[in-house]
Amino acid sequence: MPCTSSRWARRVAPAMLLPTLVLALSACALPTWTPGGAASTTDVASPGVNIEPQTAGTAVVGLVTDYGQCDDAEAKVEAMVRAWNPDVVVTTGDNTQGVDGCVPYTESVAAYYGHFLNDPRGPRFFPATGNHDYEDNGQPAPGGKSTAYTDFFDYLPTNADAARRWYSARVGPVMFYMLDSDAPEPDLALQRTWLRTSLAAAPDGVWKVVLFHRPPFTSGPHDPFTPMSPSAGWDYKGWGVDIVLNGHQHVFEDVIVDGMHYVTTGVGGRVLERDCPTTRAAGSQTCIKGPGAVRLKVTESSLKLQYRLLDAPDEKAYELELTR
Repeated sequence: MPCTSSRWARRVAPAMLLPTLVLALSACALPTWTPGGAASTTDVASPGVNIEPQTAGTAVVGLVTDYGQCDDAEAKVEAMVRAWNPDVVVTTGDNTQGVDGCVPYTESVAAYYGHFLNDPRGPRFFPATGNHDYEDNGQPAPGGKSTAYTDFFDYLPTNADAARRWYSARVGPVMFYMLDSDAPEPDLALQRTWLRTSLAAAPDGVWKVVLFHRPPFTSGPHDPFTPMSPSAGWDYKGWGVDIVLNGHQHVFEDVIVDGMHYVTTGVGGRVLERDCPTTRAAGSQTCIKGPGAVRLKVTESSLKLQYRLLDAPDEKAYELELTR
């Protein structure tokens, strides 16, 4: 059987059917995820993914982060997101936690987000990588490589990076730029160049949203990731980025620096939730504890971001709106 980009034929059962789930994996050869050594291209003229929204001119997007522990809350967060009827789901990394009893991706993702993976029009689930995505079964992968991620997300585009670690996706009026904050420095430099040139080549009028795992501005508990901060040459504002979305901290926080919102997007499971730090970073607008998900609604003239908590799914724990 020939290998094609549309071979995503795994039929994924709902989460409650997970114990009997059997996934048929293709034997197609896939690129090896080789940090620091993967061949990359310079194709910036078009997005790697182009999704037409269900409602012309309006994109509804669900965003989850730091999930993948196969807990009950993960199933409930997915149900909340699915109720929004989003055009796509995106993530800001850590799509697995590598814990016993929750196999990376086939269980941590497919058993919960199979509705979006198996959309008849093609996958509607687009992740960014996190530090746990550089592990195999909870342990550092040999040689710094993990094939589990690229073997599973084999439908992701390779026009920017042959190993599928960074890419772009357009959903109607918004462009998403997925980056890999856990890549080694040579690849951070490649991504920086790719992002700058891709943003310059973006269609007129689209919103430009950058996603990666480790936040450059944050109250913690992990330190800010300065290698991807403006001081390290990442001129998000100057390059035309509208908002930067991150994960890693397991809390929701909005930090404004030089007019740019750097939003840490919460946590997708209850087992993984953390308390907000008592000392907040300069520019921090809010910090919210608790599992939930981000809902984005984007039109030509506005980008509205809401964080909704699992314990109050019909309420907006936080909302920001950008207009033009």
